[in-house]
Amino acid sequence: MVTALSAGCASLGKKKIVPESITACRKLSRDGVAAMEMNQWQRALELLQQAVETNPTDVDARRHLSEVLWQKGDRQDAAVHMEAAVQLDPHHAPTVVRSGEMLLALGAEERAMQRAEEALLLDPNLAEAWALRGRIYRQQKQPARALADLQQALRYAPHARDALLDIAELQYSLGRSQHCLTTLHHLLDTYPPGDEPQRALWLEGLAYAAVGRGQDAVESLYAANLRGKPQADLLHDLAQAENAAGRPAVAADLARQALAVDASHQPSHVLMAQLQGSAAPDPAATIRR
Repeated sequence: MVTALSAGCASLGKKKIVPESITACRKLSRDGVAAMEMNQWQRALELLQQAVETNPTDVDARRHLSEVLWQKGDRQDAAVHMEAAVQLDPHHAPTVVRSGEMLLALGAEERAMQRAEEALLLDPNLAEAWALRGRIYRQQKQPARALADLQQALRYAPHARDALLDIAELQYSLGRSQHCLTTLHHLLDTYPPGDEPQRALWLEGLAYAAVGRGQDAVESLYAANLRGKPQADLLHDLAQAENAAGRPAVAADLARQALAVDASHQPSHVLMAQLQGSAAPDPAATIRR
C-alpha cells in the first residue's frame, strides 16, 4: 500500500497550472461539493475528478475527491488522494489527521501513528489528533494509553460523540462500569429522544447489568433492540438480562428469537440449554417429597 500511496503522488506538480485552470478547478470543486451535500455521489465523483485533472495541486479538490471515494467504498484510492493533499499542504493538521484515519481503517497502523504524531506537533489542541492516537492505541491493545488520549480529546471537544462512545467502551472493558454509565449518559444527552444509537443503548444495558441494576439493564437493552435490524448477540444479552430479572420464560423466548436470526449462535444455544435444565423437574426432589 505504501508503494501505491507514493505512486499516486509522483506526478504532482509536473503539470503547469494557468489561472484559467485554477478558476475552472474551483468551479468544478464547488459544484462537486454541492453534489455531495445532495448525496449525489456519482455526480460529485465526476465533477471532482475533473477538478483534480484540471489542477492537480488544488488541495481542496483533492480532499473532497478523497471523501467521495471513501463514501463510495474506494478506500485505497481515497487514501492516495488524501496523502496527496497532505503532501500539498503538510502544515494543515486536520488533513494530516484525516489521512491518518484512513490509513488506520486500511490497517496501516504505523503510518497512521506517524500522522497522529505529526498532527499533534502541528496543533496540540486538536481533538481529532488526540482521538486518532487514542484509537490507534486501542487497536494495539493498549487500553490505558488509549483512554488517556481519548480523554484528552474531550478536553478540546467535550461533546465529541465518537470519542465519548470509545471512552465508554474502554471503561466497560476495564471493569469501570459506573464510569462507563456516566460517560454514556453524557453521550446520550447529546441526542434528541428517540435518536440514541443502538450501540450506546446496548452498552448502557450491559453496564447497568454489571452494577446490579437489572431492570434498568432490561429497559436499555429493549430500547437498543428497537434500533436497526435484529441481532443475535443483542437478543442474547437481553435474554440474559430477563433471566437475571427472574423471567426465564421471557428469556427463553428471546433466546429463540436470537436463534431465528442466527441458528449457529452458540451463546444462545448454551442459554437455552441452561433455561431448559432449570425448568426440568428434579427427580431427587420428587423422591424426597
